[in-house]
Amino acid sequence: MQINQLLKCLILSAFALCFFSGCLTRETGQEWVPVASTVRIAGDLEAQHRILLAFEQGYPDKVSSINFINNDWTMLVNGVRFYYAHGRFLPEILREKWRDYLPYDFYDYPWKGTDAQRLIFTRNPVYSVGSSFLFDALYSSTTESEGRALQVKFSFLGVSLMIHQDVEPILELIRDKIEIAALTDPSINEWIDELDTEGYGWAWRAIAGTNRRSNHSYGIAIDLLPEDLRGRLTYWRWNQTADQPTRRTRAGNNNAINRETYYLPPDAVIKIFEDHGFIWGGNWALIDTMHFEYRPEILLLSGSNKK
Repeated sequence: MQINQLLKCLILSAFALCFFSGCLTRETGQEWVPVASTVRIAGDLEAQHRILLAFEQGYPDKVSSINFINNDWTMLVNGVRFYYAHGRFLPEILREKWRDYLPYDFYDYPWKGTDAQRLIFTRNPVYSVGSSFLFDALYSSTTESEGRALQVKFSFLGVSLMIHQDVEPILELIRDKIEIAALTDPSINEWIDELDTEGYGWAWRAIAGTNRRSNHSYGIAIDLLPEDLRGRLTYWRWNQTADQPTRRTRAGNNNAINRETYYLPPDAVIKIFEDHGFIWGGNWALIDTMHFEYRPEILLLSGSNKK
């Protein structure tokens, strides 16, 4: 990556979402932007250590042996030693080349901004950046063929999905708990009944509008849609039109999430997912209410999960 391109990307990353200790903001005229956690903790070894501990706690069968080596925090990820490397999370062979990569950001969950601040995000979308090395190692999926080989067919409440074999038992537990909750909660039954039988799980691709690998590429993200949205909103990019940054409806500004305007799973369903390490895209600044992904470290760092 050329220096000018790297500097540009680093500047953009400074506007990414923030993480567990709360959101640091600054004003630019009338606009508000968050400052990336990777900028905030550049010299904070304790904060860096907490991030690695969250990975160890969130992925106990994959992450171990957190040690301070060569003046940097490190951890073993499926047997490979990763360095914090100025927020880049790189294997030892690449740690001295950290300037060639963009840092990760561990955003606050759920997002706590206002509707007006969310509108700024949808007009100027930015993402939690970072190389693919860490999650490639976590899910043994460096290439598309490696990733595909680890996917399994899975039926989730009647929805057909392809998911990574490592999250299958977690989704089985989530499914079972949702079915039990549905026995006493009619809203869950209504949500299940309207689900499309074809869901969206594994797909080797980048996040739309970026060159960063989507978590769908690992089979740890799923999209659950109804057969008919009936005019409801769900994904921020779909909500846009060619002539305005966000689509508006009779309910008003679509940045205000409510059941009149948006397709939303029941609160009890969202809670069950979160209790088992999944985050919900409806709690992001860039709204994606059909989306769930397995990110226990985000929940742990945000204090949203006692997993």
